[in-house]
Amino acid sequence: LNMFINTADELFGPITTIRCPALGKKHIPWMAFSFTSADWERVEDACVIISDANEIQQYFSSESQPTLWCAIPTFEELLTAWEQKQDMPKYVPYKATIEKALNKVSKYYRKMDDKPVYVLVLVLHPYYKLEYIEIVWGGAEEQEQEHAAGNPNAKDWHDKALKIMERTMEDYWKTCDSPATTLNLSASTMPGTAATAVVPGHTTCNNKQTELS
Repeated sequence: LNMFINTADELFGPITTIRCPALGKKHIPWMAFSFTSADWERVEDACVIISDANEIQQYFSSESQPTLWCAIPTFEELLTAWEQKQDMPKYVPYKATIEKALNKVSKYYRKMDDKPVYVLVLVLHPYYKLEYIEIVWGGAEEQEQEHAAGNPNAKDWHDKALKIMERTMEDYWKTCDSPATTLNLSASTMPGTAATAVVPGHTTCNNKQTELS
């Protein structure tokens, strides 16, 4: 870039001309836009800050696997990265900008509170399950500590996530048939022939029954 700017005035003339009736014409050379070493440091710092968001975005770039479970952990990872940079002396010149970015990300992060699906997919993930929520957000012990510290609004997030799971499963089973109470096996069923059975106490969904062979 600097190499281009150093030769651009000779090759192309001034980049622009400002015309003012009182002062006449003022030619703005390309050299006015040359970068100093401090300018390049600013560019590199900006690239580092932006790269945090870019890395998070790549977590969702998958054509073969579901990625909704990534939503909560990745949002939290991005918030943590920018919060750490906000307090670092190196990024003081960008503090106001980072704060605006954090407010924007936090706005959409809080909207997940209204959508239990984000908690459901996280709990159903074989790696994270409920342990992630208890470790990162806190459970009953953390709630007691927050209450003791003077925060009466602290929540037991582990219990809240568990209740979301229970409520969702209750709603799911309400859409299914009533529990079967009889076992229907045909006495004439020959060995090797599939028999249809309704197991006592077992709820069949969408009128599907268990096949016993």
